[in-house]
Amino acid sequence: MFYFGNLMKYIFTLFVWCLPVLTFAQQSGRSTVIQGQIIDSMTNEPLRFATVRVEETSKGAMSSVGGKFLVKIPPTMQKDSFLLKFSMVGYRTERRIIARTGDTLRINIALQPAASQMMEVVVSAEDPGVKLMRNVLKRKQQQRDSLHSYSYKLYTKFLASTDTLTASRADSRSDTTIVAIFESYSNGYFTQPDKYFNEITQRRQTANVPPEANFVAFGTNLNVYDDYVGILSEKIATPFHPDALDFYDFILERQIEGDSLTISRVRVIPKGDRKLFSGIIDINAEKYIPLSVELTPNRAVQLPFDAHLTFDQKFEEVGRFVLPTGLHIFSTLEAAFLWILSPRLDITIETVAHDYEVNIPLDDNLFTQRRVEINSSAELFDSTVWIDNPILPLRAQEAAAYVNIQRSRDNADSAIGSNIIDRTFGIFARVARRLGQRPFTGFEDIFRYNRVQGAYLGIGLRDDVSELVHWTAKVGYSFADKRLSGELFLKKGIDNAQLFSVEASMYRRLTRRDNPYIVTSNGITPIALLFKDDYGDYYYSNGVEAAAEVSFGQIKYIRRDIFARPRVFRIFARSEYQQSAPNQTNFAVFGGKFRDNPLIIDGMMRTFGAEIRWDYHPQRRISNFGFNLNAEISNPHIMPSDFSFEHYFGSLQWRTPTLPLWQLDLRFSGGYSRGNIPPQKFYSLESSATYVAAESVFRGMRVKEFYGDSYAAVSMEHNFGEVIPGVLRIPNIASFGIEFITIAGVGWSQFSSQTLNYTETKLPTTASTADGWYYEAGLGFNKIILFLRCDVFARFSQRTPPQFGLTISTATY
Repeated sequence: MFYFGNLMKYIFTLFVWCLPVLTFAQQSGRSTVIQGQIIDSMTNEPLRFATVRVEETSKGAMSSVGGKFLVKIPPTMQKDSFLLKFSMVGYRTERRIIARTGDTLRINIALQPAASQMMEVVVSAEDPGVKLMRNVLKRKQQQRDSLHSYSYKLYTKFLASTDTLTASRADSRSDTTIVAIFESYSNGYFTQPDKYFNEITQRRQTANVPPEANFVAFGTNLNVYDDYVGILSEKIATPFHPDALDFYDFILERQIEGDSLTISRVRVIPKGDRKLFSGIIDINAEKYIPLSVELTPNRAVQLPFDAHLTFDQKFEEVGRFVLPTGLHIFSTLEAAFLWILSPRLDITIETVAHDYEVNIPLDDNLFTQRRVEINSSAELFDSTVWIDNPILPLRAQEAAAYVNIQRSRDNADSAIGSNIIDRTFGIFARVARRLGQRPFTGFEDIFRYNRVQGAYLGIGLRDDVSELVHWTAKVGYSFADKRLSGELFLKKGIDNAQLFSVEASMYRRLTRRDNPYIVTSNGITPIALLFKDDYGDYYYSNGVEAAAEVSFGQIKYIRRDIFARPRVFRIFARSEYQQSAPNQTNFAVFGGKFRDNPLIIDGMMRTFGAEIRWDYHPQRRISNFGFNLNAEISNPHIMPSDFSFEHYFGSLQWRTPTLPLWQLDLRFSGGYSRGNIPPQKFYSLESSATYVAAESVFRGMRVKEFYGDSYAAVSMEHNFGEVIPGVLRIPNIASFGIEFITIAGVGWSQFSSQTLNYTETKLPTTASTADGWYYEAGLGFNKIILFLRCDVFARFSQRTPPQFGLTISTATY
């Protein structure tokens, strides 16, 4: 009994001593979650982007649109209590001691506005706000000279909402329904002079959005502290531009006394007609660094459907550098149609950047990829990432949207499953969109129509064998010429970044002699099928090609699922048998007569050549200045060939501002050939087709009116913006009005005597006309109902009196 009593006493004593340890161990096995709302103590309004920090750690969060916040303290942090700091510009900092419990704690924080003092009106030559901003700009220049690179972690949320009628669903009593949510975590990188890269590591989205469409990572490339901000193709000079004192008026409105610093609130007012912002900037008056901005684009920034946009951003000093931490963009637009329908679309973007590392070495290959890439880890949804890293907690309405959209998708017969437009036309839009995405190569490889093939049916597929090996295969049958066509293309990257690559292809196809990007196969199909207006010149080619390519620069979006680097050097060798392709069909819905397809000289053509593209792509403008150069040579002494010639081609495009809202576009293209030039290597001056004009074509010229073995073409467009404000405005659709553009073009072509003797061609050239050149001029009306452009032109050459006409096209941006 003695021993039993002593044993019980020992066990009891040990239990008492170990109880706190056991309790702490139990608590430390679970995370402590602190959540709540931050409000203004005076107005009870929720505060967005208030900062919540766990002192002496890197843990923290920001409050969302509704002032909600959530901080999770993991069990690995070996403390039994923590000090939380709640702060926001213009408010006094609050601190709370939080005990570790392993449970969820809910606390509400009311921040008191800091004492502020309105500035006295003092008559002076310069507003104090101007002097303050002069020092801010000087401080920024010092940062520009010493900030070379940084990395950070980023959370991005993209929210699309609309009215309940348009959404055909109601999530709450309000007239706003969330229709899509994109969220992502990513790692971001920056290096001078202007290179950004974000790698998404986790993403989630509502059920109506396919994962591959969630490419959202609005990194620090949206930074008001930069010289410019780009919004919907509009380049806006910020209040921190080096010439901001010439662009803006800065008025010091008040001084706010914070806990340990003085904040100066400066009103920003744009001058003149430039594309600028208006709003306020809060500045640390001692260090001359911005703390937050609230800006709205001025009227010169032409947003579609008269959209209203606000741009709020927060900054922190990381070391001695000013870097963005929180970003909130809200845009709303409403389009009224016939005063009956008035759909509304609201877009909200929120980002939080944190865990910066400054002036660190970064691999240059990071910036040879697209600006946003998807890491393989993002392909698998990891719920622990979202539970353990609640940077911006979802509002109740957002969480409900995830559930309600999923229910709508699961219940196809539900009244909220789809609207009548989606049920009627949605399937066609989805099929067309799907055929433009991997693994398909596009609708033009499934169906097309022209005067040689007639109707063509086929399929085109592309995929990746590995990260470095890519293939494309196409096969189809054309009914008019009764031919089977096919292509197989392989591309192998030599290095991991695929800056160096080799290509091989074999094909049996109908080839375009003219520029296939002026009027594409998709463009030819409807006008040929309806009106017998076939823009292309064709010949059959059966052969193989091998090529090697070196490319530079960050990958840019071209169209659909196509991306390319801006600078490319490519060499190739090609061997193909070429054969004339006469007209094989005369069918069209509205009758008429097809233009004869020019015949070629049949034979085996073996060539080698090179291509240089510098900030240029043939399918889309990718820079304000770019050019390309091409050379192709057929020499029987080097490669056995039925032909002997040299063929050179080049083009250049240049865009530059002339006045703040004016813009000049110049384009030049030219070609030169020598030797025995076969017809399949003739040039042609490019024109409009069926009253539709692409960029840089001649609007008054007939389709394929002039050919040559040498040519030159120059086009000029000067955009004067909205010359007469208020004229031709369409309320709620294009209330900024229509832009006026002057256009002019000059072209020349000729055949050498050697070519005339070799081919005996009768095709016309400008040199064979009395004027010797082609020239035209006109006036364009741009952004009609946002998306259209109409040009009225006069052709002055080969016509007496001048011939007038009209073309339409997509709007120029």
